[in-house]
Amino acid sequence: MCHIWIGCSCVTLCNLRERDREMKTGQEWVSDAHLQIWTTWVLVAALIFLVGFGFWVLVIRTVRRRRRRSPAVISSSSSSEKQALCSEAAESIITDEELYNFLEVLRKEEDFDNGDDEPQWENTVEKKSHIVAYSAKRRDPKVSKIQYLSSTVFENCSTRLLRDFYMDSDFRAEWDKTLVQHRQLQVCHITGTEVGLMIKKFPMMIAREYVLAWRIWEGDEQSYYCVLKACEHPDAPRQPQYKRVDKYVSGWRIRKVPGRDASEVKMVHQEDMGVQREMAKMVFRRGIWSFVQKMDMHLRRYASQCSHLDEAVNAVSLAHKVPMKMREIFPVSEDVHVSEATIQQQSKMQHSSSEPVSKSDSKRNLVRGLLVLGGAMFLTHGSASLGAKLAAVCIVNRVIRPHDSSTNIFHRIVGRF
Repeated sequence: MCHIWIGCSCVTLCNLRERDREMKTGQEWVSDAHLQIWTTWVLVAALIFLVGFGFWVLVIRTVRRRRRRSPAVISSSSSSEKQALCSEAAESIITDEELYNFLEVLRKEEDFDNGDDEPQWENTVEKKSHIVAYSAKRRDPKVSKIQYLSSTVFENCSTRLLRDFYMDSDFRAEWDKTLVQHRQLQVCHITGTEVGLMIKKFPMMIAREYVLAWRIWEGDEQSYYCVLKACEHPDAPRQPQYKRVDKYVSGWRIRKVPGRDASEVKMVHQEDMGVQREMAKMVFRRGIWSFVQKMDMHLRRYASQCSHLDEAVNAVSLAHKVPMKMREIFPVSEDVHVSEATIQQQSKMQHSSSEPVSKSDSKRNLVRGLLVLGGAMFLTHGSASLGAKLAAVCIVNRVIRPHDSSTNIFHRIVGRF
């Protein structure tokens, strides 16, 4: 009986072990199946990612190849649109009305008609030599910067030569060391307006950046007129290392002096360089004659060279005639009288035996004035203190006060602070 019971127990135990093995095999199979499923999905996802990434890289390369194949078309289309916008802007920068306003200023000054609301012109400088004479006036409007009106007469000089000398920036960069960079930005073939960039560097001062537009008109008897003003241009963005001059209005008239082989250039100029008013006045008065003498010296050298401004595309070659209505209002022929101040100055020059200032003295005075201007700006820059300004004025007055004058500018300036 015991043997039978033991045998049944052994059979039962074996059956249980087989069932347990079968259950373990089923669980392992299910686990392996799940692992295979997850592995398959991971492989599919990786494959999709690789295919998508490869397609994206292919698209990027294709776009870059197309851009490389047709850069001229893309750049030409953008540049053509940009040029069209610039041409429209350049066409309207300087109009005939600007010329009318300039001629009106000259007419009022020559007729001694300044108007009730305009300040009177004050004589500032009057110098002469045997080949050049210079006189300057200024007025100080309360709502704007100082305005200068100057007249320079060059003996043995034609109006065309003087015009080309004034407009030739390449030659000017050779003798005017303050002009460190210049380039043409735009030329309007309709009006003849030219836009250019100039960088000027002065001692002990931040370099000044000018973006100017100018236009020339031709009058009777080889007389010429030019109006210049500050503007903006997309090809000349503001640069942090330069100080942009935003307020700049100027104009000049070149014509023959009646009865002599001489030409006169009369200029009206107004500019905001960011310099104290009294400092600017003083430096102008002390340094302008040296600059005029230097300009005259290089004008004589320029006469021996061949000018090609008429052959290039610029404001000179595209100059327009002065409108007929303005010629009726403002006579522009050589029969027009030269201003009274210029006549008196020419008379003094003809009867004077004064010797011209030497070249070394001219350079010394110019450098002296520029250094004083830089030092004064250094003292007053960034300081609203009255003491700093007065100290700068005292230093300048002490250093460059004329020897033939006992006038102390300190007393004149104190009332303006």
